[in-house]
Amino acid sequence: MPYRLVKGEFHLFYKKQKLVGSQPDGDSVWFKPEDRALLSKLGDGKRDADFNAGGFVQLRLEAIDALELHFRGSHQHLDFATKARNFALNAIGFRTVEFSDGEGLSVRNAEPHPLPGYILTKAIDPDGRPVSFVFAEKTSRASGSEVFLDVLWMSRSINARLAETGWAYPAFYEGLPTDLRNQFTALANAAWGNKRGFWSKDKTLKGAKVPDLASLETLAIWPKLYRRLLAYFKDKNSGLANFEQWLRAAASRDDKLWILSEARVGHLHSVIQISRNTIKLTHPPEDLILVPR
Repeated sequence: MPYRLVKGEFHLFYKKQKLVGSQPDGDSVWFKPEDRALLSKLGDGKRDADFNAGGFVQLRLEAIDALELHFRGSHQHLDFATKARNFALNAIGFRTVEFSDGEGLSVRNAEPHPLPGYILTKAIDPDGRPVSFVFAEKTSRASGSEVFLDVLWMSRSINARLAETGWAYPAFYEGLPTDLRNQFTALANAAWGNKRGFWSKDKTLKGAKVPDLASLETLAIWPKLYRRLLAYFKDKNSGLANFEQWLRAAASRDDKLWILSEARVGHLHSVIQISRNTIKLTHPPEDLILVPR
């Protein structure tokens, strides 16, 4: 399936009666398309992009998952999550970004702003976000054109830059072309081998001791696993003794997966290993394709 090219601008805030600042992280940013109609009925044709009052959509970057900086009142390794966000914003072209006081999550000013660019997308996720490859560059191709994305072109995306610098994990879903997936795997493996970004402290495969929420928030682990552990602890659980049972109790928790190296379908519970309060993935993230519910 080809991607749709949509030109527009990247924004971090807008002003109407008051200032409304976005809360970007390492794999999301606001985008204002030149033509809103281009972000409707993509993929299965059942969803339109969800626009906010400023006329922007929140993008979800394809093939990657950055450390969570603000999720349900929580975060992952705060220093690395902040550095991933700052790298992504700088890669788009925002040279100076000022954040609000307090937690420092909401943008109150940025220069230059807004910035032109384009996205390549073919799907809207359940939260109304276009799943996109993001490009901070100009193109002579027409907005709305249907294009095929090759590895060379994809390598210029912000997505690829985050993976190669060690500021994003692989996060593959069905529909990502094999050649692009293989390139992201190569980028992630190179970043891991050279201990770039968060990889110097990653605990996904080594195992992390996670007896409670406070310990979870200090870790660099695959964000999908973090989000499930966060929900588990917020569900008034402590320790990991019941985590697998908790996962398996609801399909919405126990993510369905295609395990590439074994050519079989599995679930999240089948690719984790728990020993007392220590948990790890038994397969690297790039070996897993997430199957949407």
